[in-house]
Amino acid sequence: MQRFTLPMAGGHLAGLNFGPTQGPIDLVFLHATGFNALTYRTLLEPLAPEWRVVALDLRGHGLTTLPAHPGRLTHWHGYARDVIQAIGQLAPEGTAPGLIAGHSMGGTVALLALARRPQLAGALLLIDPAMVPTTWRRALLLPFAPRILRRRLPIARAAGRRRADFDSAEQALASYRGRGAFKTWQPGFLDDYVADGFGPAPGGGVRLRCAPAWEAATFAGHRHDTAAALRALRAPALLLAAGRNSTVGAMLPTIRACAPALVIEGLPQCSHFIPMEEPALVRDRMRALRRGS
Repeated sequence: MQRFTLPMAGGHLAGLNFGPTQGPIDLVFLHATGFNALTYRTLLEPLAPEWRVVALDLRGHGLTTLPAHPGRLTHWHGYARDVIQAIGQLAPEGTAPGLIAGHSMGGTVALLALARRPQLAGALLLIDPAMVPTTWRRALLLPFAPRILRRRLPIARAAGRRRADFDSAEQALASYRGRGAFKTWQPGFLDDYVADGFGPAPGGGVRLRCAPAWEAATFAGHRHDTAAALRALRAPALLLAAGRNSTVGAMLPTIRACAPALVIEGLPQCSHFIPMEEPALVRDRMRALRRGS
C-alpha cells in the first residue's frame, strides 16, 4: 500500500494505491459517508497482486484537506467533480479505470461522476448505494430543506451529535468495538477506520477527521438528481442490495425503470455494511465486472 496526495483548489485530496503505482488503473474505490479509504484495506489489498487499485478519501474525510463547509453542502456533485479531477490526474493519458466502485455514498458519487463523464470508467459497482426516493425531490429543492434535514432526518441528526473527541485512538476503538453497526464487521476494518478516521486534537487526544457537522450535512444533502444519473448510465453495472437496513431498497423500482440494464443482486444475509461482512464476495463481483468491461 502506498499513500499519495493530489493538489486541488484549497488543499489536497488524499488516497491509497494498492499494487503497481504506474500504468492503467483497474479499480477506483469510494468510501461511505463518515469513513475513509483505509477502512476498506481488508477488502482491497488482496486485489493488489493482480490489479492496480486506487481508493480515495473524499472531501471532508480521512486525510484529504480540501475545504469542507457544512453550510454549503446541499448535494453530492462536488464529491463527483473531485473524483473526476482525481482520476484525470492519476490515470495515464488515453486510459480509463476498468471499474469504479463505491459503498453507500461512494456508490452514488461514482454514479454521479459517470453521468458527468460516461467514459470515466469501464464498469460500475454500486454497493448498497445511499439514495432517497424520487418522491422526495420536490421537497428537497425547497430553499431550507438541507438545513431542516440536518436537524430532523434521524441519520443526519445522529451524525451531528456524534462524539468527536477521545483521549486516544485506543479509547475510540474500544468505544466502537462490538457495538451498533460495527458488530458485524470482520477483523481489520474497524482498526483501519479508526487509524485514518481520527487525528490529533488541538487540546490533546484525538478528534474525528470527518467533522460531525460535515457528516450530517452529507446525509442531508440529496439535491442531486439520482434518477437522471441512472438514465445516463451506459457502462455495465451491478448493484448489490443489502437485505437489512438497506439505503437503496426504496429506490429499487425507480432504478429498474431508469436503468433496466443495471443488474441488481440482493444479499439477504447482509446489512448495509456489505464490504465489511462479505469482502470475498465483493471481490468476486469486482473481478467479474472487470473481466466483462
